Amino acid sequence: MKQRIIISSIIILLTIIALPFVMIFAEQHEQGLFLIGVLILAVYLAIFIFGNIPKLIIYMIYGGMTAFFLYALQDYQIPIVMIATLLFILNPLAQFENFLNEKMSDEQVLPIHISIHGSKWPFFEYRKAMKNFYHLPQSRKLFTKKWYLRARQLFMLLFIAGGIFLFINQINMIVNTLNDFSWDRFFTFYMVVILFLLAWIIHLKGFTSMFRALSVSLFPPIIYLVLISSFANSLRYSLAGSLFIIAIVTSIWELMALHQRVAYDAYEYYDVDRQLDVYANALFEPLVYNESYTLCADYRFRGTQKEFDRIFQDILIYANYFKFIIVAYACGQQTVEINAHFHYRDEKRVLKFKSYMESKLKRKLDVHYYHDFNKTEYEQQFFHKPAYIIARTQRLAELLSDLQITSKIIISFIVYFEALEDLEEMAKHYRLTPLTNMKVDQYLTARIDIQSINDDYVIETKVRDFLLNLMIHSGTFVRVSVYY
Repeated sequence: MKQRIIISSIIILLTIIALPFVMIFAEQHEQGLFLIGVLILAVYLAIFIFGNIPKLIIYMIYGGMTAFFLYALQDYQIPIVMIATLLFILNPLAQFENFLNEKMSDEQVLPIHISIHGSKWPFFEYRKAMKNFYHLPQSRKLFTKKWYLRARQLFMLLFIAGGIFLFINQINMIVNTLNDFSWDRFFTFYMVVILFLLAWIIHLKGFTSMFRALSVSLFPPIIYLVLISSFANSLRYSLAGSLFIIAIVTSIWELMALHQRVAYDAYEYYDVDRQLDVYANALFEPLVYNESYTLCADYRFRGTQKEFDRIFQDILIYANYFKFIIVAYACGQQTVEINAHFHYRDEKRVLKFKSYMESKLKRKLDVHYYHDFNKTEYEQQFFHKPAYIIARTQRLAELLSDLQITSKIIISFIVYFEALEDLEEMAKHYRLTPLTNMKVDQYLTARIDIQSINDDYVIETKVRDFLLNLMIHSGTFVRVSVYY
């Protein structure tokens, strides 16, 4: 992967260096030819970086074939562009691509993952999970409504096909009219980018997000059409200026709305020891163990859950803006506790969040913050409590029910033992699979699968029985998952 990054960086650097020389010294038609080369290079470079070498080879074959036939058969330009579009979409050389994937090394096959988030990556992964949960109602339709799935697939294919067709056709038109070159022709590539962006959005999030993106992306072409229209200069510029201001306002509004689309999926259970109703953050659970969000803060105030619920959405929005995570909250008759994890350098934000909640609640809060590097406090308060484990299992099973999956479920536990005898004794009661690739020091890790019907009472009974047997045989719980 390092080689691909180095090669890509050198190509980008050389292109950037060459660009000003071409724009200053080359003829206008030569500038057009150079920029066409840059566009084609950018497409293949994106495949090289974010795809892999086999995919690059296949698409270069398609590109070479398209260029050859467009040059050789100039009387059949549009049919050739249409066939080329189908060629890129249907990928008839898929088997050859799979063959290359098997023959080449991981360095050449695996896509390059570039992280720009630094040590705050856990928050951005959490935000991604939160957005996915926010869009869950639309994602659920993919499983429950076939027409909706087909509609999204159809629109995605139409956008991709439209983008490929426009790109190839416009490149071909510019090459054929270099002697009458015009910069206006390059504006079509904006539409190509938008079509691919809409295809990506509809694939990930659905129609609502697609229409939001479309409403913003339409402003540049409308402004462009106004500027090249035959209206009087005063009308053209005033109308274009007004549309530009509206576009800026709309973009800012959508950006703010994007940060305000927050969600919280809770594992709900009653903590007998603390006598509190607990709502642990299910979206945070896969990200518990990380090295950067280790500054933990526990807030407490005297009040009711009803009072807290009134400001809870505002708290989630505030946390989303300032990049920290509400990992749980708990409510008693006259007490509310909020647990949050911050980036290890954000001690000031801990106190600012306290002030923010005090201004919302109109009362004082107590706060205790500390560094929990190994997440032992989180494990003791939530993660390893039987009630939490049961609530997580039931919630995962409920999500399967929401997707109308009615078959039996498999409750899968990851556990570890210190003694081989304990593991063997546990294997007499449950179907146990040793995980030799996860062995650490003297610990023996295993996966235990339990089949169950999707019923809360049955799930609770089976999980409690399992945890009791695990304790008897000196095992330690690590994680639970649910499959069908």
